[in-house]
Amino acid sequence: MDRYRRQKAFQPIGELGQRKIAASKVGICGVGALGSAVAERLCRAGVGTLVLIDRDWVEWDNLPRQTLFTEKDAHEATPKSVAIQRHLHAINSHIALEAHVCDVQPDSISKLFAGCHLIVDGTDNFETRFLINDFCCQTNIPWVHAGIVGASGQSMTIIPGRTACFRCLVPEPPPAEQMQTCDSAGVIGPAVGLIANWQALEVLKYLVAGSEAMDGGLRTFDLWHGEIRKLTIRRQLPSDSQPGCRACVQRNFDFLSGHLGTQAKAMCGRNSVQINTTRSSMDLKTLAERLAQECEVSENSYMLKFELDGMSWTVFHDGRAIIRGTENVEEA
Repeated sequence: MDRYRRQKAFQPIGELGQRKIAASKVGICGVGALGSAVAERLCRAGVGTLVLIDRDWVEWDNLPRQTLFTEKDAHEATPKSVAIQRHLHAINSHIALEAHVCDVQPDSISKLFAGCHLIVDGTDNFETRFLINDFCCQTNIPWVHAGIVGASGQSMTIIPGRTACFRCLVPEPPPAEQMQTCDSAGVIGPAVGLIANWQALEVLKYLVAGSEAMDGGLRTFDLWHGEIRKLTIRRQLPSDSQPGCRACVQRNFDFLSGHLGTQAKAMCGRNSVQINTTRSSMDLKTLAERLAQECEVSENSYMLKFELDGMSWTVFHDGRAIIRGTENVEEA
């Protein structure tokens, strides 16, 4: 039996659309709540290649809303991209799945998303979104933005050169203290599911019908009060009073160039700081042997964890470290 027969029976997709889906490569930046749900939908729909990128590991408080992960994943602190690759392979073994345990950076983004027809925003921070926006504006790759807090969220499909870009919507990153986070305001699973399904629908629509099928509007969702709105976001074109959008009009890619963004940054709402070192790799075995003389060390194939100076450290193969117990970058 043809596993996609009912999908192909949907007239806007059909046989030709399914072939386009199968020939496509989609990058998903962040496979937590939104990203993992989008990945599952695209996997089941038969997208030919999924690139799964996440810097984090599965924790117990992920399980209520990140539906593909299991208690075993949390117990073993499995990197999210690795865990979801395994689960998606069990769902559809006929598609290609690339897993990357890393943070997307200006010097790595082009390699990570090489050959992608579209990128999905599953991130939890503005800096990465601005980086994705710069990269997509430069390379003319469409991307589907989304974000969620509590029972409310938003999504916007960005087609470079045709629709407003993310910096037309948000010209500069807002101060961290002004932003609500899932830690501070919470988040509920049904809201995650709805917004992720909207993102997945936008992806499939673009893969099948191209940019002409996309309207570029911003959708906002308030599930608790049953409200969905569509807002028209216009490109910030030059005028007598302003020079136009810095990214899609002026083509100044501040985040992609590395002029903006930091090597050490607080992870908003998580009482943690992430440090990106200049090293491309870290010998975790040697580091574990050195640390074992001072503290207890736990490790798996991707990272090692230890407690030191009252803070919890997690060090990854790519030289990155997450220090939990502070949001003070200088202290970390």
